[in-house]
Amino acid sequence: ISLEDAQKALPRAQLGDVLRIEIKPKNFGRIAAQTARQVIIQGMREAERGMIFDEFSAKKHEILTGTVTRVDERSGSVAIRLTSGSEFTDAFLSAGEQVKGEVIQEGDRVRVYVVEVRQASRGPQVLISRTHPDLVKRLFELEVPEIHDGLISIRAVARIPGERAKIAVESY
Repeated sequence: ISLEDAQKALPRAQLGDVLRIEIKPKNFGRIAAQTARQVIIQGMREAERGMIFDEFSAKKHEILTGTVTRVDERSGSVAIRLTSGSEFTDAFLSAGEQVKGEVIQEGDRVRVYVVEVRQASRGPQVLISRTHPDLVKRLFELEVPEIHDGLISIRAVARIPGERAKIAVESY
């Protein structure tokens, strides 16, 4: 608002100050109240999406454990609910990112590798995989104390998902 209008409401107001003016909702019409409600709800949804995006962006290139919520028989894709801290989101594991011959059912807990997190039109989208070579690398870092401590480092991983894996390591 202009400086003159602000000084009418608050005589000590200066340029750049924040002025709070209480507006009574009873003065609004039905359409204005509905519009205000929609704007508030939209703002809350966007803030929630931002929190989920930030939480899962920090988990990029990590292993997360999720619960299978739905299995699509036709396409073979699986919906998995991932939780991280207090936030959760649903991610889809496509048939191409699953290990061949592995049977996944609703309610199973599965470890997945977070490949990428990106903003989509309907909120954050978490891309996950069970065939990514770095999944094996991360699993070894979790399970082998020498790798976790840095006494041994993994130089390269080659794998055929579900069949075999080869890991080149270097010892210090």
